[in-house]
Amino acid sequence: MGSRHLIALGVIVLAMSTAAAQQPPAQGGQGQGLGGLQGRGGQRQGQPRDLAQQPKGTSVVTGRVVAADTGRPVKRARVFVTGGAGGGRGGGTATTDDQGRYSITGLAAGSYSITASKSGFVDAVFGQRRPLQPGTPVQLADGQSAPNIDLRLTRGGVITGHVLDEDGEALPRALVTVQRYQYQRGERQLQPVGGDQTDDRGQFRVFGLPPGDYYVSASAAGLEQVLGRGLQQLAVAALGGRGGRGAGPGALAQFVAPAEPEPTGYAPTYFPGVVNAPDAGRVPVGPGQEVSGIDFQIQLVALATVTGIVVGADEGTNVMMTPQDSGGGGPLARLGGQLLMGRVQADGTFSIASVPPGRYVAIARSGGGRGGGGGEPRVGTQPVVVNGQNIEGITLALQPGITLSGNITVESSGTPAPADYSVFRVDAPEVNPLPFGGGGRGGGPLGGGGGRSEKNGTFTVPNLLPGPHYIRVSGGGVQGAGQSSWTVKSVTVGGQDVSDAPIDIKPGQNVENVSVVLTDRTTELSGTVRNGKNEGVAALTVIVFSAEQQYWRPQSRRINAARTDQSGTYRFRNLPPGDYLMVAVDDVEQGEWFDPAYLEKVRQDATRISISEGEKKTQDLKGPA
Repeated sequence: MGSRHLIALGVIVLAMSTAAAQQPPAQGGQGQGLGGLQGRGGQRQGQPRDLAQQPKGTSVVTGRVVAADTGRPVKRARVFVTGGAGGGRGGGTATTDDQGRYSITGLAAGSYSITASKSGFVDAVFGQRRPLQPGTPVQLADGQSAPNIDLRLTRGGVITGHVLDEDGEALPRALVTVQRYQYQRGERQLQPVGGDQTDDRGQFRVFGLPPGDYYVSASAAGLEQVLGRGLQQLAVAALGGRGGRGAGPGALAQFVAPAEPEPTGYAPTYFPGVVNAPDAGRVPVGPGQEVSGIDFQIQLVALATVTGIVVGADEGTNVMMTPQDSGGGGPLARLGGQLLMGRVQADGTFSIASVPPGRYVAIARSGGGRGGGGGEPRVGTQPVVVNGQNIEGITLALQPGITLSGNITVESSGTPAPADYSVFRVDAPEVNPLPFGGGGRGGGPLGGGGGRSEKNGTFTVPNLLPGPHYIRVSGGGVQGAGQSSWTVKSVTVGGQDVSDAPIDIKPGQNVENVSVVLTDRTTELSGTVRNGKNEGVAALTVIVFSAEQQYWRPQSRRINAARTDQSGTYRFRNLPPGDYLMVAVDDVEQGEWFDPAYLEKVRQDATRISISEGEKKTQDLKGPA
């Protein structure tokens, strides 16, 4: 791969990592999430971390990796075993031999996910019926040997085509992004899965794509713009002045000159030549299929300069404009690898040049102090509509972050109360987080990493932005995959239970006296999915969801999914008490169970159950016909 491809790929990977950073862990399902790029397309699923720290055991996993289309062995494929007792870290890796065989030893007892990967193929997880589905966990006891854990790799598809200018001539060095709809934070959104940069003929080629429907976009931003402007500004945004000396907005300015305003320019354009994602043409790709002829002209539009002032700015303040629509895969992808960002001058003014038409949010951020490295973080936002005319007089007023605080108590039916409540953590993630947030799990993009409780049960979550937030509790066994001592009974704000609903945080108003009540009366729901012969069916997804549609929302605690193991069994823990519907399916995308339209479709085949506080219940299900 040439240097131009590596650089273009780096920009697109950066867009994907940004989107992935905003995605919380999938709830309930034990399949792998979607990771980075494979080559210039495809998915890299759930690979292990910190294997050197894994617990050693006496169990063994063996099997073969073969090509899905021919059944022939795939040699030198990488196999990853991840998981362990209680969902902890552990596992191992191996490389297949000439017959596609692998063996991984020294595994401790527990539940594991097995993934195979090789360039040119789509990553496969054991138990998948098709790419991108959740996998099936493999349960191991001490000293157990699990043979025949075989994986089938699907050859990746290819999309090729040409990007042309307004005169129909080849457009070299255009950045091309291939996107598909996936579920992020429980919502269906376009996400980038691969990309390339056009050569001197305007041609691009993106490979390693799983079967599915794709949407192709292109931006004429050349390497000079991407590296000189976008990457420079992204580095400034990522640093946010947090590195101390030399980390402020001027840290890279000595190397790259700012972009000059241009009256016209090429807008990021979707195949077959449209600028709006909803109008983009669908490109279906089958297993191993090469789809050619994806040729389209990039649109020439009037560019604008947006200027304004940031009230309360200091030396560490910068302003970024991000697209407001959710049609594309993150702001970096939607702008073709460019970030629209401007430095704030000493008098508080800023200027952002070469802004294409569209709906944006202007975001001013400051960490306070020299280079943005000190003081309390502050943010100001303002919607901006750009239609080709310069815009002046935008005012962004920096506001300090909002603090959410309260107390954790427990209701026990016999379990000793915690001696130290700092094992618990309270976070308040945004329902719709702003892009490029630098904060911790609960602090939002302002940078608040707090949220861990004090020993006496009091907690503080600082640096929150106004808007809707969830309140989530974790740690100390709460909502974990293993045996949990405690589960959330209620979260109350101002006398209202918000355990299953977001709270609307008002500007300048701290949220106090949040009451979190935990109980040791945890629920457990388990059973077996059986076929017509009364045999357990492996590799199915069991979905449990509230019978009340008011809870059908992204990231709901009352929607969960689990994969049946080799014997067809499943298990859910810590479901809130209530009435539920359950269904076993064999074809569902990771996270699709949060989509109300999908739940409506499967509810007619679902089994109704009720579970009360502290109840341990068994419910067998019929497998799909």
